[in-house]
Amino acid sequence: MATQAHPSRTGHFSAGRACAALWALGRLGAGEGQAPEGSGFRGKKVPVRLLREGLSGAGWHLVRAKARGAERGKAAAEIFRALPDLLPPRLPGSTMEPGEEDAFVAGYEQQLATYRDKFGALLD
Repeated sequence: MATQAHPSRTGHFSAGRACAALWALGRLGAGEGQAPEGSGFRGKKVPVRLLREGLSGAGWHLVRAKARGAERGKAAAEIFRALPDLLPPRLPGSTMEPGEEDAFVAGYEQQLATYRDKFGALLD
């Protein structure tokens, strides 16, 4: 019988964490939009596509956050610098199965909660 990998050690969990970081970075830079609910990542989602969209604008969001004030700029720089460590070694490139969705959502929700605790009103 094969053993199931702990969710925090899967590429999907890491991809979820990176997705939350990219949302927070975008929020700090653009200042608009609500964080997607974790359940919004269920049903025919492909992590590499989600991350590609977020990563393509990450630098711009950093610049915009810095222009919106020192506190936002500092928070955005911290998140931007953390991105390489949040990304999985291989980006999951296929539609997520239910267990993979669970791991992705768990990583996303965990990282988003961390940023909300740390940066509070900046993400509201």
